[in-house]
Amino acid sequence: MKNILIIGGGYAGVSALRELSKIDSAKITLIDRHPYHFLQTEGYELVANTIPFDKTIVNLHTLSQSFGENVTFLHQSVENIDLNNKKVECSQDKELSYDYLIIAAGSVTRFFKSIQGLENCGHGVKSLTGAFRLKQFFEKELFMRLESPSHAKRHYSVLVGGAGLSGVEIAAQMQEYFNRYYKSNTLACESLKIHLVSGSKTILKHMHPKTIEKSRERLKDLGVIVHEGSHIKKVEKDKAILENSEEIAFDFMIFTGGITASPIINKIKTPKNKLGQIIPEPTLQLQNHKEVFVAGDAAELRDISGKLLPPTAHVAMQSGKRAAKNIKLLMKNEQAAFAHLAQEGIAIALGGKYAILDLKSFRIYGFLAYLAKKTIEKIYKWPLWAICRVSRKKRCKKKS
Repeated sequence: MKNILIIGGGYAGVSALRELSKIDSAKITLIDRHPYHFLQTEGYELVANTIPFDKTIVNLHTLSQSFGENVTFLHQSVENIDLNNKKVECSQDKELSYDYLIIAAGSVTRFFKSIQGLENCGHGVKSLTGAFRLKQFFEKELFMRLESPSHAKRHYSVLVGGAGLSGVEIAAQMQEYFNRYYKSNTLACESLKIHLVSGSKTILKHMHPKTIEKSRERLKDLGVIVHEGSHIKKVEKDKAILENSEEIAFDFMIFTGGITASPIINKIKTPKNKLGQIIPEPTLQLQNHKEVFVAGDAAELRDISGKLLPPTAHVAMQSGKRAAKNIKLLMKNEQAAFAHLAQEGIAIALGGKYAILDLKSFRIYGFLAYLAKKTIEKIYKWPLWAICRVSRKKRCKKKS
């Protein structure tokens, strides 16, 4: 029986797991330092208090058990990957051998060292931990404003550094949350503002002009203050200084200006890009190690024309599934196939029940786009929850 290891329980890792679980002649082990799959596309709604945290996760223990006895979940962090000896070293001195390996370790927020003070003052929101930290911070601030009239009069500012997809979504979701909270409690909302900083000349760089225009209009309607055309140069305890010398005071700073590959990727000697992502073969295999595949944010992924693909959940799922299918081909002594990946569209959540669905050839704005986005999310997560519920019922029957 072949041993297949999957490192990472994100969108790429879970997609690979679902595909590989169909193989009876293999022992499959999913490894992650967290016992859950975080639905990051809904993380900003968690921060904005529109959904509970249990609706943003899938339990990896239960999910793995649901696929059968040949699938196992290991709740540990990966300390080292020995490509030459085909071994993965985990925490608690556990070592696993593999015949095939998928590295889907994901990414973390990239705090640029060139921006003085950024890492000490900025907060990332890519993880469930980061989303919780942000949620708790804001809820505490709102409670203090409700409890203390003098505190409510104090001006309060949130700075979001980076105006790509993540930055725009978090700024819109949080401003809508604040507006909704203040309206329901009949408080003045002028004392709380969100600043969104784009180092580029526009927000959502490289996206369609109409998408940019509509997004900018929505942010303005919500009350988000957008700063475009100047990067953050320096961050101090309570203010950010831009390259154009503008100073923005803040009480809390979120940074979404970039990603870098998970730290474990640094230990692997293979070609990488400037973000630390592995540059795989067109088949998603590692150079000189054809039994090892890389997927999701851990890899630099391109479409069939060679264009760099954005690190979205949709792209990660495609790459995870393709890596798994290629392992199935290798097990049949067939050649691995090229990964024909594509970003078919992007859904942007812009606070409340407003979204933009950009499908390249046409775009949908407002409530209809919001419904489409929620449908896409449900199509992904509901089957996973259903699998987990069936597994849970089976375990309960065995215990009884």
